[in-house]
Amino acid sequence: MVFDTPYLRLEPNNGFNKRTMVSINKSSLVLYSLFAAFSAITFGMLIGYYGFVNENADNIKTEEGTIGNIEEIKSAIKTQIKTSNIRNNLKKLTEKPHVAGSHQDEKVLVDFVKSSMEEANLDHVEVVPYDVLLSYPNMSNPNYLALVSNTGQVLKKSKSKEPPLTQNEKDPAVIDGFNSYSPAGHVVAKLIYVNFAKVEDFEYLLKSNINVSGLICIARYGSIFRGDKATNAQQFGCVGLVIFSDPLNYGGYSKHSWTPEDPDQSYPNTWWLPKTGFQRGSLHMGGDPETMFYPSLNITYRDDPTQLPQIPVQPISFADAYEFLSILGGLQAPDKWQGGFGFTYKIGGSFQGGPFENSSVELHVGNYAERKTIHNVLGYIYGSVEPDRYVLYGNHRDAWEFGGADPSSGTAVLLEAARAIGHTRKSAQWQPRRTIVFCNWGAEEHGLIGSTEWVEEFEKRLIQRAVAYINVDIAVQGNATFRASATPTLYQLLFNTTQKISNPNAAEVAAGRPSVFDTWLHVQPDEDFQPARPYIRNLGSGSDYTMFVQRAGVASIDMRYTFSERLSSYPVYHSLHDTFEYFETFLDPQFKYSLAVAEISTDLIVALAASKVLPIQPLDYPGKLEQMSKLLQRQHGQVLEKAGISLDNLNYCIQRLKGAADVFNSKRLAAGMSDDDEMKLRQLNDQLFYIDRGFLDFTGIPGRAKFRHVIFAPALHDSYSGSGFPGVTDAIFEAVRGGTYERVKKQLSVLCVHILAAANLMD
Repeated sequence: MVFDTPYLRLEPNNGFNKRTMVSINKSSLVLYSLFAAFSAITFGMLIGYYGFVNENADNIKTEEGTIGNIEEIKSAIKTQIKTSNIRNNLKKLTEKPHVAGSHQDEKVLVDFVKSSMEEANLDHVEVVPYDVLLSYPNMSNPNYLALVSNTGQVLKKSKSKEPPLTQNEKDPAVIDGFNSYSPAGHVVAKLIYVNFAKVEDFEYLLKSNINVSGLICIARYGSIFRGDKATNAQQFGCVGLVIFSDPLNYGGYSKHSWTPEDPDQSYPNTWWLPKTGFQRGSLHMGGDPETMFYPSLNITYRDDPTQLPQIPVQPISFADAYEFLSILGGLQAPDKWQGGFGFTYKIGGSFQGGPFENSSVELHVGNYAERKTIHNVLGYIYGSVEPDRYVLYGNHRDAWEFGGADPSSGTAVLLEAARAIGHTRKSAQWQPRRTIVFCNWGAEEHGLIGSTEWVEEFEKRLIQRAVAYINVDIAVQGNATFRASATPTLYQLLFNTTQKISNPNAAEVAAGRPSVFDTWLHVQPDEDFQPARPYIRNLGSGSDYTMFVQRAGVASIDMRYTFSERLSSYPVYHSLHDTFEYFETFLDPQFKYSLAVAEISTDLIVALAASKVLPIQPLDYPGKLEQMSKLLQRQHGQVLEKAGISLDNLNYCIQRLKGAADVFNSKRLAAGMSDDDEMKLRQLNDQLFYIDRGFLDFTGIPGRAKFRHVIFAPALHDSYSGSGFPGVTDAIFEAVRGGTYERVKKQLSVLCVHILAAANLMD
């Protein structure tokens, strides 16, 4: 029982509901304890009856009934999905900027999402609040980077605002460009260029006898998470960090080609970022910074958030970055550090040319932190046979500005998926076997906060009862191909589902690729290991699936339609220009790619929520681990061999897992053909969705206790990407830089133990 004034959160027969307002004192705690004991016994009896031996379950038409089998249910739902509804949803969601904590996000859009779910015939809709620490730019004390002469004269100064380029962008609620959780600060120092601010970039400078300590560094966006750029800059002694969007990576230009005099080839004429645009974004991931590991309830102790960056950080446009980098002196930067500006990039430490030679830069950040109430909106369709088993489908609501693609394209799809499933459920008198939970998270952009707090609050329950989590952050960020990241037990479900979804690209259909799967395989084959299957990425971090995987071991999917260009993100990501008009003009003019994502979503949800035997495939896990072991040997084999470390034990444990998976999969297939014993089905299905729990190390990845999954976790120095065998690869990273290989041996041992634990869960 968890107390969160003004609500006492109790679990009703189904779902995660909140109950009546309470005043807690010593005597009432005794009463609550007695009530809790009675409720637990009663609730256990009800779950035992309804969750295990509901003899009348088939009468609710969960699988075979008047409307047919699961495939017919999926088809009925898909006929309900309308592109016009998705478009209308997106139009409403993007009317105004809606940063987390604002009235537009926490009141106007919370009410819209809640009412949309209620109108979708869901069983229950609730709003769950959390009080969290958020970060904002000070609009009356703007952030800037300035070039200052040795006499104190300001020679150049960056802009804190993006000029609106279309009428719809002129809104007083637009906030200045900033990086959230950068501390306020004012520093003056020399400027040095550090490429992407990766560890390897700073190490190159040290090897070149260039000391960055006490300097302000300037880095390109891309390659790694911006928060890791700040961490690296701080660890190597920089006193400030400036981040810019290079025209090579975001402007559509080739190397050494852009100058301020070039004719404009950007938005609103094309999809590329204009020279005055820049990327906002958080420097933090992992929930409320004051309550790490615990939900932000009124009773939760608040810590000083010492894990946040200690140096000021600020993004600028590439038009402004040009003004500083074009006069930077020093050594020539390596070829891989060169970008889209029409000059040779230099490392700096000084400026060149006339009045600039003795100048320094001044970085000013006026950001402030404020505790605000954020809201998650959750809608439930209760399961008819296993109401205490949850299939979760989520997306976040908040945006840095208008949020055309990120995240509102995903929210628009989520609301239409909920409506289509809810309508079919009512009109066809169909109820899923398991509970479906539609999740609309708050404050994701600030650091995955809404989903993290919710997982932290309900972690124990999710570990026991969550079947799978499907995440659609951005539904459409390009129209070249479908893209997915997932845990291996859901690979086959993704393949099967996308083979049944019509290709929204007419040119691809004409080329003989009629399904979403066909183009996905054509554009993104798994070339290294299984070229007959599309490539599925490892789950790292950067969106709301993170804590489901890392804290609760819930099998998860993150998916979207994407571009084919080699870019870190779509060009106007987190800028003022990510609007409804941008989305409709350049990403999905007819909303047919959004439709495809909605159809994939509903098919996945129904498959997981309605199938008698869960469509979770145990065989792909050992296959994935074999690939990862080969990759580990390829990348680090020589280093490990010199240290006397073998991967033989790892490969043995993977073979043990493979053997267990083979036996268990035969059992799964047999049950799907014949077994109608609800108790046996319950046991089998629980074993299927528990597989990922076997890979949880509850002591956490060393140095990163927030992450528990020993197979997949955010990479040590890039929280966006997924690292395979993170404890091992982290230890190797440190060992080759002077650390001990004993830690590598220990982490290999820990990994092996958990692989065997996953195998044991299949027995």
